Amino acid sequence: MEIPKKIYFKLRPLILPINDILSFIPEKANILDLGCGKGLLLRHLNYFKTYTGVDLNIPIKSDSINVSFVKSDCVKYLDRKLSHFDTFLLIDLLHHIKPSEQFFFVNKLLNVMKKDDILIIKDIHPKNIFTKFWNSFHDLIVSKQIINYFDFYNLEKNLPEKTIILKKHHKRIFLYDHYFLIIKIN
Repeated sequence: MEIPKKIYFKLRPLILPINDILSFIPEKANILDLGCGKGLLLRHLNYFKTYTGVDLNIPIKSDSINVSFVKSDCVKYLDRKLSHFDTFLLIDLLHHIKPSEQFFFVNKLLNVMKKDDILIIKDIHPKNIFTKFWNSFHDLIVSKQIINYFDFYNLEKNLPEKTIILKKHHKRIFLYDHYFLIIKIN
């Protein structure tokens, strides 16, 4: 069952901490939004230079020359030249990637990023069994997928030396636990 776009764009912001995400995006950023979904975040962006959204399900087209959408597997998309981007978004993407590929994917992205680039990771990260069940049930219904929780703590312990953690925090909205990890390339 596909959720109609109009309903999705009204309901999703109620459980997604959009303002938290936007607060980490620099003005005039060249943004690569991996796993952009229906392009919800773009609707809330005001001051950016370019935006490219990548997802397997791209129902969106844009008339703006500064905005593009690419239908692609996000893991495979990292094989392209990405040097013109300076801000990378992984918003609720990692739990859709196979556990065996999650760290490879993040490390591959970190390795192609250049000095002063920003990586904003926001993913579900349940703090208890109830929110874990709820988040899993939600994704099973909405995206028809069994999710794979990402191990943020392991990533933090094993980040490459060239990285700095600018901020990390947990936020709960209703029954949804969100974890943020903002990384800068040094």
